[in-house]
Amino acid sequence: MKTKTFQLIAHVTRLYSFCAISTAFLVGYTVASAYALPRYEGTGSCSSSNCHGATKARKSTNVLQNEYTTWASHDKHSKAYTNLMTSDAKKMAKHLGISDATKEPLCLRCHATYVADTSLQGEKYSVEDGVSCESCHGASQNWLTSHAERGATHEQNLQNGLHDTYSLNARAELCLSCHYGDTKQQVTHKLYGAGHPRLTFELDTYSILEPKHWVVDEDYKKRKGAYIPAKTWLTGQLEHSIALATQLQDPSFVRRGMLPELSIFDCYSCHHPLKLNQWKERSYAKEPGSLKLNLAPLLLLQAGLSKVDPEKARTLAKLTEGIHQSFSDKGAVDSLLKLQQFLQESVRPMVQALNYSPQTTRQLFSGLLAFGEATPFPTFEVAEQLGMGLQSILATNPDIRSQHGKDLDALFDVLRSADDFRPNAFARIILRLKTSE
Repeated sequence: MKTKTFQLIAHVTRLYSFCAISTAFLVGYTVASAYALPRYEGTGSCSSSNCHGATKARKSTNVLQNEYTTWASHDKHSKAYTNLMTSDAKKMAKHLGISDATKEPLCLRCHATYVADTSLQGEKYSVEDGVSCESCHGASQNWLTSHAERGATHEQNLQNGLHDTYSLNARAELCLSCHYGDTKQQVTHKLYGAGHPRLTFELDTYSILEPKHWVVDEDYKKRKGAYIPAKTWLTGQLEHSIALATQLQDPSFVRRGMLPELSIFDCYSCHHPLKLNQWKERSYAKEPGSLKLNLAPLLLLQAGLSKVDPEKARTLAKLTEGIHQSFSDKGAVDSLLKLQQFLQESVRPMVQALNYSPQTTRQLFSGLLAFGEATPFPTFEVAEQLGMGLQSILATNPDIRSQHGKDLDALFDVLRSADDFRPNAFARIILRLKTSE
């Protein structure tokens, strides 16, 4: 009932420097430095039954040990590379002037664990594995042994190059690098025009649908803390907002010659059936016909904070409004920088420290419903994110879930298809939820 997941890759490499400095009496020596990037050992190094390739989850260890099996059998990330071989991918490649998508870095960066340097490819590495273990957990040469050693700590594994996925902020940034894009890789409007599916992302929803290859048991809680869907959702909106502010500051991306990069705008502000006569019901803030930046994560973050921390929500609303006002004329450089600093320095610590108690989740729920009520004709982008946010809160608070679960099911029925989305039907359900809150 939720939106389709799209293939994900987070291709991040770490640089380790080891300096050897020697000195001698009355003789000067030049500092010698050697730099080495870790090697990608491939999924074959993880897939044995004694490691992560067990056919069934094991109860005698603090990890399931069937993570590779889950990924290979059920996770769409494992099919990301083969998607480049489909007839649709070949048609897209033809539109883009690409001879073979399976060899094109533009495609491989997000459809595989892409390692261009052959010297960094281990014996079991294969690009055909798709978005594999090392896409998310990092090149394994230096941590492959230590992460299985008895007594090895997580901090030691991180020092050896394991990517930090404990931290929700780091995890969100990792996922967003492909599900939204960063300064190195983006799905542009040109790619959309060629047929690429629309990118969308919400950290809690996508983590569960991946499917998850972990269990929140007592050992998990001891090592990583409890998994709280509402916290995961709010953190995802925060990090998505930071990524948005960062990307909009990149002049090489947001403008292609004389034209703006259209992928940064809300798709459905332009792409919708004209027979809907949206102009009769929507509010355009005195700017009908103008392009609207896709600020869905910022709007949802603001809505979530509105009842939890009204002062921060007001500041965020003011900063967001500044982007709309100045982006088309001056690129909103000052506004975006202020927004990014506010999110990183003020909002991030608050979201991390927030007590996600029943009372707090009620406040989050109330804030989202108030936003939905004040947005009676939302675009699909906004409605989709609002629906996923509400579901994360219901997954956190059993009382809200028992009270409103059926209405949420109805909400996702309306969100089943972007082409058939009817804002009025969505708004009626939101109003029903708000009335019975």
